[in-house]
Amino acid sequence: MTTLLCHDKQGSPITLLPDVLASGFDELGTYHFRVLPEHRLYIDDALLVEQLFGGESVWRWEPGYFAGEVSAELTDLHGSVVACYRLDVAPSRDKLGREVFAKMLDEIFAFDAKLLFGTESAQASIGAEGDDANPHLQYARLRRYGESLVSALRQVSEKPLTRLRRERIAVGAHQVRRLDQHAVRAALQNRSIMPGPEGVTLPSSQVTFEVATAFEHQDNPANQVLGAVLHKVMLRCRQTIQAFERIAETERHSDTRSELAPRLNRRIAYLDGLYRTLQRQQRMEPFCHLSARRITAAGLNAISAHPAYARAYRFGWNSLRPGLQGAATHESLWVSPSWEIYERWCYIKVVEQLRSRYSNLVWECRYPTRRGDCICWSGQGLDSKLEVWLQVRCPAIDKKPYAGFSSLSKVRYPDIAITLQSGDQRRFVLLDAKYRTSREGVLDGMASAHIYHDSLRWHGMRPDCALLLVPRGGAVKALLSTDFRKTHGVGLAELASADDVSAIGQLLTELLA
Repeated sequence: MTTLLCHDKQGSPITLLPDVLASGFDELGTYHFRVLPEHRLYIDDALLVEQLFGGESVWRWEPGYFAGEVSAELTDLHGSVVACYRLDVAPSRDKLGREVFAKMLDEIFAFDAKLLFGTESAQASIGAEGDDANPHLQYARLRRYGESLVSALRQVSEKPLTRLRRERIAVGAHQVRRLDQHAVRAALQNRSIMPGPEGVTLPSSQVTFEVATAFEHQDNPANQVLGAVLHKVMLRCRQTIQAFERIAETERHSDTRSELAPRLNRRIAYLDGLYRTLQRQQRMEPFCHLSARRITAAGLNAISAHPAYARAYRFGWNSLRPGLQGAATHESLWVSPSWEIYERWCYIKVVEQLRSRYSNLVWECRYPTRRGDCICWSGQGLDSKLEVWLQVRCPAIDKKPYAGFSSLSKVRYPDIAITLQSGDQRRFVLLDAKYRTSREGVLDGMASAHIYHDSLRWHGMRPDCALLLVPRGGAVKALLSTDFRKTHGVGLAELASADDVSAIGQLLTELLA
């Protein structure tokens, strides 16, 4: 058992044991792992660089804006995995407690699981239902089940299912052991055993009979089903590689998101290795003799009655299936950064409050663009329409407005935009969620509220109010007051607890009245 020793920036030790969840890690912390000679350490597929610290060789790691479980792998110089570790990263204690943050994840998951899609190192447990998918989810399942699938397919190849096939073949007379009526009639019709015109008969070595024979073959429904699954997993590997390559080409640097490029190289290498292994398996029996790859009822019935085949089929389906809804399982998915989780949690709380307070409207949800983070909940009445947007695009001043939204400067994407049209009257409110609690952070975040209030328009109308949402107010009481909001059109609101949720619902009702 390979044990890793780690120290935080205060010098407190943290011991890591293989496959045991290790706590003591915090968001935005700094940690040093003692280097093991001739080994490498990867955290979420990113290689940690060896450096000197306090006269000792260490691997330095700084978690970004994320919280959850992170995987680490210790490998030798040839890339073979020596041990796997699990690191539990807690959310920043200055912003939200672990219980509050975990509850936010659960509520987002229940509201719309797609909002949890992310690329950070931290992972959260997910379900297996629905039809949602993205390259990171596909990779997570290929990585989890790929090696098990290869092992199961090898077991199938060692002793594949066969089926007897009966055919009639021509054999010499000296090879015939038994003749049936069909063989005799065929020989008489061909006159192969009848004397010629001059009474001359053919030598027995040249006389042939069509006799029935049976032999085992592997082109059967069960093997065709596994062949189809194997082929689809190989296609999924190639598609995921291509998607990762496109992501690597288009990724932009961000101070608040972890870089993907260092991790994508190792992930692409794993997928390419899995593809080549499956390709070799495809060239072996029974998959190299198939006339077709198809999933049929007969094949599934045969697979269900054979343990080795059922195991291979299960791992293949687990590698391919989409969806992350339903009850949480042993699977996990990379989640969004903590600040983005807070933004989306604020959105679902705002939607829930408005749907409850405007229950007379008929509500529906839509994804108006290809972006998974652009959502619009719309409530329709006889002469009124209330819309709640997440990350709506407000094009620049020289571009055509989108759904009535525009910006007097560059293109902008406010976190939450609320619009109400009732008869001839219109109301327009903007909310910007910031995962900040310190006084300096809150005051700095107010800049976005001022920018949105001054630059964004809806059908040419400026916002009635632009509010900054934070977990705690940062001791800036003036920004929380009603008078300040009415005087300047901007303000601050706290949103973290159940009481905060009810208060923000009441405030929005007043602003939209």
